[in-house]
Amino acid sequence: MSIGQSSIFDRPKSSSNKIQGKDADGASSNFLQLLDKFWFTPAEPHTIALMRLLTGFLIFYITFCYSFELLAFVGPDGFINQKLAEDFRKDTPMFVMAPEWTENTIEITKTNLSWSIFYHSMNPYWIWIFHIGFLIANLFMGIGLFSRTSTIISWFGALCYVHRAPTALFGMDAMIIILLFYMMIAPGGEIYSLDYYLQKLRRKKAGDPNWDSQPKPLVLTNFVTRMIQIHFCIIYLAAATSKLQGSSWWNGTALWGVLANYSFNPMHISLYTSLLVFLTKHKVLWEIIMTSGCIYTLVLETSFPFLVWNRNLRWLYICGSILLHTGIGILMGLTTFSICMITLVLAFIPPEFIRNLINHYILGYPKSSTT
Repeated sequence: MSIGQSSIFDRPKSSSNKIQGKDADGASSNFLQLLDKFWFTPAEPHTIALMRLLTGFLIFYITFCYSFELLAFVGPDGFINQKLAEDFRKDTPMFVMAPEWTENTIEITKTNLSWSIFYHSMNPYWIWIFHIGFLIANLFMGIGLFSRTSTIISWFGALCYVHRAPTALFGMDAMIIILLFYMMIAPGGEIYSLDYYLQKLRRKKAGDPNWDSQPKPLVLTNFVTRMIQIHFCIIYLAAATSKLQGSSWWNGTALWGVLANYSFNPMHISLYTSLLVFLTKHKVLWEIIMTSGCIYTLVLETSFPFLVWNRNLRWLYICGSILLHTGIGILMGLTTFSICMITLVLAFIPPEFIRNLINHYILGYPKSSTT
């Protein structure tokens, strides 16, 4: 969908309030109106556009990092060589539970439902050509040039790397693919993009008196935003219930398992290890920090899906989530994963707030301006 064109989701703001209940049950009528308002009220694209911009540069950085060991990841003689990859793709049994109440399983297929262009491109020359093409698409997505097309290619490219090198799959890959999937549907190029500014220039050249107007609210913007919000809540609820199955989260030692993990933390920095040693020598302080950290994480992730919809609590939970993932990025070194999660939580920020923030503090417009 190009900038300014109507979509099947597009309709005036007032139309979302026109559903009138025709049955005798007023509660049913109210529910339908609330449901319509929740999903189909047109919304400004500023939040989605900012998320597209951040996602574009994130996937560009991730794809660029593959460059240093590209053939080791997706080459025919990489970590997973071509023969093993073909076996994994074509001869991996997939099972489902038997219909009766037993522990039996039934094999349904030996074909793995994954696809990657790197399964078929084994010449290093062509591998690099495709890689550079994906990088260009990622950059175009970030700057908002051919926004829709470049986002689709970026999503496809991300899947190609993950499917060809499944041993490298991590939480960050899952989150960036979720972001790319929604950005592929969303009208993310409506503003904060080269597409938007080039269209403004064309309209100005054509003598359009409204060439500098803001993009109109769209139902599609709100629909995709709601999908992201609900998906984020499901992620948090799954993370919380998963943590509650682990004894370390009940006895308050889970955070220590993170802080003292050589795989993630900068143990080579003497100041960091000195702080850990200091904590171990002060039992009360250690208990306070570790227990409060566990409680904070569990309470936030458990209650977020239910209380973030309350307007009075929304900013508290948005800030709490950003603080949590900032801590994960610093303490565990999972910087890209944390930025992906922070980008996802931006979906809860009203587009009017993003518009005013960027217009006033970055573009220098007065606070009252809607330009």
